[in-house]
Amino acid sequence: MAQNVTTVVKETFQNLVQRYQSFENRLESRAETPEGKEWIRYGTRILAIFLSIGFVIGAFDLVFMPWYVGHNTVVRTPNITGMSYGQASRILEDNGFAIKIASENYNNSVPSGHIVSQMPYAGSLVKSSRTVYLSLSKGKQLLEVPNLVGLTVRDARIALIRLGLSLSNANYQFNDKIQANIIFSQSLPPKQKVGFGAKVDVIVSLGPEIVYVVVPDVEGKSLDEARRILGSAGFVVGEVVQGEVNETFMPGTVMKQVPAPLDSVKTGTPINLTVTK
Repeated sequence: MAQNVTTVVKETFQNLVQRYQSFENRLESRAETPEGKEWIRYGTRILAIFLSIGFVIGAFDLVFMPWYVGHNTVVRTPNITGMSYGQASRILEDNGFAIKIASENYNNSVPSGHIVSQMPYAGSLVKSSRTVYLSLSKGKQLLEVPNLVGLTVRDARIALIRLGLSLSNANYQFNDKIQANIIFSQSLPPKQKVGFGAKVDVIVSLGPEIVYVVVPDVEGKSLDEARRILGSAGFVVGEVVQGEVNETFMPGTVMKQVPAPLDSVKTGTPINLTVTK
């Protein structure tokens, strides 16, 4: 831009010189006339003006332009994204740039203290003294794992999403103490610090395991022996009812059982007995 200004001024000055030469030729042809003498006075003034303009152009071209160009060098901004702040600042300062940190934010892909972005962008044509604004990474944002034990899978998933975490796998196991569909274990302990987007696995209760077994046959056995046999098989004796006298069996002998022998029932099911008097 400054060079264009110099060119325009020079062209204007050259045009004025040509006009003055034409005026001087006309002046010589009429020098001895009163009109010519008057023109000489005006010509002297015009010459003084031309000399002043020439001096200004010379000063502009020889003094101002070198100073302007020397203090307004246009360069391309280096690419310093991904570098550490120390490395980036050295490169910018060596190239004459000023530096200012515009922001610091968590970033999962850029290590803490490294450059996330720059303004002006890399490769931009700017003055060498331009300020470059930097955005620094604070590293991964650490989040605290919540306690998921006692929650359903749905509630645990919602709680994790709200924190920027996620539920990965839900494994189901029998548990005699925890009711079905309730979480009783998690892969990451509560209050542990993890990065944004970390995944947590949980174990969910299926409730007590139900095992079906065959009911032993205790009919014809004494009540004491029936209790022993049923207890060994995982059953308990329920209601004991006194039946009729039986001439074939001694008193206290099991004559009937409910559930019946060889039925499949849950472990722990009480077996009701009817014994002789």
